[in-house]
Amino acid sequence: MEEFFDIGKALAMQPPAMGKNIGILTDAGGPGVMTVDECESLGLTVDRLSEETLQKFQELKDQNIILKIAATSNPVDLTGSVIDDMFVMAADLMFQDPKVNGIILLGLHHMPGLREVYIDGIVKVAECYSKPIVMCDIGETEMALYTRARFDKLGVPSFSSPEDAARAMKALVAYGAYLKKSGCETEYMASFKKTIGPKH
Repeated sequence: MEEFFDIGKALAMQPPAMGKNIGILTDAGGPGVMTVDECESLGLTVDRLSEETLQKFQELKDQNIILKIAATSNPVDLTGSVIDDMFVMAADLMFQDPKVNGIILLGLHHMPGLREVYIDGIVKVAECYSKPIVMCDIGETEMALYTRARFDKLGVPSFSSPEDAARAMKALVAYGAYLKKSGCETEYMASFKKTIGPKH
C-alpha cells in the first residue's frame, strides 16, 4: 500500500519521463550506488552523461566552482563537501542533457556545507524543464522529515530510501512510455504544465 501511495505522489507531482535513462545526483557515494543498482534492477538505465555535459562539468571543476574530486559522469557525486550552489548548478546541467530523461536527487541533509537554500534552487531549476525529478533524504530525523516535507510542498516528491525513489521514477518512466505509445504525450504535457504550474 505504501508503494502505491508513493507512485501516486510521483505521478501527481511530476511530469512523466519520456525515456528510461536516469541521472543520479548525490552528495554521498554509497546511496548513489544503491540508487544505480535499484534503477537497473527495475529496467532503468544510468548511462554516462553526454560529452557536452561532461565538458561543462569539467569547466566548473577548472574554475573551482565544484570540487575537482567530484564524480561527474553519472552518478554525479558532489561529495560531502557539497554546498547549495553546487547542487543547483549540477541539476541544471543534468536537466539540459538530452540523454537524461529524469533525475533522482539524493540530498542528504547532514552535509556541513548544505543549507536549506538548495531546496528552492533545485525546484526553480526543475520548473524550467519538462523532465521529472524525485528526491530522497534517508532517515527519520527531524531534519530529514523537514527536508522531505519542503520538497513535497514545492512539488518534488520525496522519499526516505533510494529504493522508494527509484520505484517512483520507474512509474514516471512507465507512464511516459504509455503516453508515447498512445500518441498523446504532447497533449498530456501541455495539460500537465497548465494544471501544476510553478510553485514559487
